[in-house]
Amino acid sequence: MIQLQRLSPQNSDQEGFARSGIRSYHEYVVLAHLPEVEGVSAKVIEALQKRVGHSSMAIEHIAQDLNLSKRTLQRRLQHQSASFAQLRDSLRFHYAIKYLIDEHMSVDSVSSALDFSDRTSFTNAFKRWTNLSPSVFRKLFRDYA
Repeated sequence: MIQLQRLSPQNSDQEGFARSGIRSYHEYVVLAHLPEVEGVSAKVIEALQKRVGHSSMAIEHIAQDLNLSKRTLQRRLQHQSASFAQLRDSLRFHYAIKYLIDEHMSVDSVSSALDFSDRTSFTNAFKRWTNLSPSVFRKLFRDYA
């Protein structure tokens, strides 16, 4: 099953990032790597990628892009032990890191490009993925681009 894992603090006696549960930039990039999927899941990822930054990434629109009903898309994903929300979150996490570090985009711009309803929703999702706010993440890792 494709799933973003919630990062938990590591049990370590080392100072710094390890004690606070913060990972290295490379570890975040690995976590944000797009999942290798097949079948309808791959088609969903592809359709989402085409919409990043300029169109709605809602399930209704993706289903329409794939010439399926919303319910048929959900059912086919379920047969693959996947869900639309999981796939979209994986894609959003991948692009969030790319946009924040590589593209130097503002948090508001990233939020909009990834089709979040508002900045707060994006910030909450990013904290769920990394245990860091997008602004703190950028400050810690801006030199990696």
